[in-house]
Amino acid sequence: MNYPYKKWRLPMAFVMSGCLAAGFLSAVSVVAQPLQGTIVYTRTMDVWRHLPDEQMRAMIPQFQSGQFQLVYQDSIAVYKGMPKDDAPDPFAPSGSAMVIKLGGPGDEAVLYKNLSDRRLLEETNLEDKKYVIRDSVRSQAWKLSPDTSTVLGHFCKKATAVMRGGRKAVAWYSEDIPLAAGPDRFDGLPGVILRLDVDSGAIVFVATTITAKVASADLRAPSENKAISRMEYEKKLDEIMGPADSLGRRMIRR
Repeated sequence: MNYPYKKWRLPMAFVMSGCLAAGFLSAVSVVAQPLQGTIVYTRTMDVWRHLPDEQMRAMIPQFQSGQFQLVYQDSIAVYKGMPKDDAPDPFAPSGSAMVIKLGGPGDEAVLYKNLSDRRLLEETNLEDKKYVIRDSVRSQAWKLSPDTSTVLGHFCKKATAVMRGGRKAVAWYSEDIPLAAGPDRFDGLPGVILRLDVDSGAIVFVATTITAKVASADLRAPSENKAISRMEYEKKLDEIMGPADSLGRRMIRR
């Protein structure tokens, strides 16, 4: 028996609704993807910027590099240094050593940030004693720019901020990863910061790898049982290292 072709044709409204449904499900699957991952940064510091004395400069190399990671999941972001090679530093001077604290977290510190309630916990060591500092997330007063760049294949936009002492911070952030965080204490942009230049090359952070993997242990918050305030910790720093200069730096010989 021959059936008329018209009985096998699907109504156009049904076809369109099917396409819209497929598109909606595709969009839902994209939105449902979790906001989580790990970003590894290389930080390069021009140590000579903080050592005007030529004899002091002769004791150490001009640039020092280290690796740090930012682990994030939803509104939680944890920033900390990565393990270093235990081999001795061939450039390290014998006898007394010099410690420069620039106001940010030390290489062994951990910054735990809850971006939803602006809560910050910093776990750090001072004189072989561990401290947990209770603070709040304070974003820089960023000025957005139309300039663009690319970091690790991610489209980035430029933002600048003026810091203490008139120093300038230049950040490149990507809205591909809608996380208002970045290396160190730099936060508050519409996307994660993948490259950052502080004070025209004094400190430079560059993202080297981005993965979707997250270790639950890296997201654990420091214990607040014996947490102290930022003011209390600053007093301890004054006692041990002396008062900070106008740029928030402290320096001590050991």
